[in-house]
Amino acid sequence: MAASVKTPVPLIIDGAPATGSYSFPVTNPSNGDELWEAWGATSTEADAAAAAAAKAFPTWANVNYVERRNLLNKAADCLVERLAELKKYVMEETGATSDWANFDCNTAVGILREVASRVSTIAGTVPQTLDTGLTALVCQVPYGVVLGISPWNAASILGIRSIAYALAAGNTVILKASELCPRTHHLLGDCFREARFPPGVVNVIAHSPEKGPEVIGALIKHPAVKKINFTGSTQVGRILAQLAAKELKPILLELGGKAPTIILEDADVENAAMGVAKGSNLHAGQVCMATERVIVLESVASKFEAVLKETYAKLYADGYLPQAAAQPSGAQKVKDLVDDALSNGAEVVAGKPGFHGSEKRAVPPVVVKGVEKSRIYYEESFGPAISMIVVPTVDEAVRVANDTEYGLSAGVWGSLSKALAVAKRIDSGAVHINDSTIHDEPTLPHGGMKSSGHGRFGGSWGIAEFLTTKTITFKI
Repeated sequence: MAASVKTPVPLIIDGAPATGSYSFPVTNPSNGDELWEAWGATSTEADAAAAAAAKAFPTWANVNYVERRNLLNKAADCLVERLAELKKYVMEETGATSDWANFDCNTAVGILREVASRVSTIAGTVPQTLDTGLTALVCQVPYGVVLGISPWNAASILGIRSIAYALAAGNTVILKASELCPRTHHLLGDCFREARFPPGVVNVIAHSPEKGPEVIGALIKHPAVKKINFTGSTQVGRILAQLAAKELKPILLELGGKAPTIILEDADVENAAMGVAKGSNLHAGQVCMATERVIVLESVASKFEAVLKETYAKLYADGYLPQAAAQPSGAQKVKDLVDDALSNGAEVVAGKPGFHGSEKRAVPPVVVKGVEKSRIYYEESFGPAISMIVVPTVDEAVRVANDTEYGLSAGVWGSLSKALAVAKRIDSGAVHINDSTIHDEPTLPHGGMKSSGHGRFGGSWGIAEFLTTKTITFKI
């Protein structure tokens, strides 16, 4: 059932709507208008959510796979019934376009369906032992309470995956909603409540930006919380990893990216240019897998650059993307990176630098080259600004692709045999051949290397992340 926008967005604790200790405003990033208020948590509500999840865990961990699968499918059914409402909230709270919101919401349903289908695949092993009278069982068991911390930029996908894989493995969950989209994340949690998940199995709390350290710190320190998953920036991921390490708690981290795409000399230049344009500007570049660096072999650079210019002119004729940055600071950062590059001798290949509109909430798509001495060479822009780097050899292309602290997603355009050989040399959690760097689906593992994090969501790998190993031996 849709919540009234006239009342603050509630928390969900122990299977019921709950008020917080205060409320905070939620705004539309496209125009800055206030949408509604949301109840905010302090350490008091954080402790209550952790206690509810801990109380629910023993029962939930022993629910049989058929019932668990049925409940996950019922939650997916509820999400389908409320898809129009969910899409509306995604667009209002995150400034998403209709197309992006459709993708985000429908993929969330797909994740739930896929996870539900895999519940019965959890299995252990019976290894050999030296003593013929001894039998050993190696079991995969849930951790307990899992804290999921989800961002705003693909609010439905990232919110659902923070919850679903842990639930399928038999854990109970606290979703720490993004302060930028609390109503979207509340709706996700509410679908589990409507599906009749036992009280306390799924809890959702939100907080104002300034209360983040208090609330997240309390949850990580809480003795009931046994594992954390976080999707967000590398900067925040490092902080959370340190907090988790102090408590000796495992944490799955899916962090930032600086996705390279290599254009080989035998690439289909037209398709590659289109893939780069869309892969860098989808959702205004506010995707961790978005293309940020285009590394082009010298032999094809002139042709590719010309086609890329034509492609940008065709797709973005007025220099405008129908998507503002989620916060004005995001647009400002992108502009600053481009300005820094131009001041250090970079040239504009395509697009128009600057802000789009007087409110400075959006930046137009832009491609620059000659950036090796600039911040944009290393820093994640998280926006529609990319760099083009021309290299003489494939070896140099691979070196440049790996010349980053990140390793989440990458792309290679060229004949399959050559592209596959290059893909194997790139330090990245995923490499996509003749396709956009933005590719994620429920059957595939998703995660990064280096400063892009560790651990995997997706498919059987996602469920395995939320299981730990237990050995039992017995003599007959």
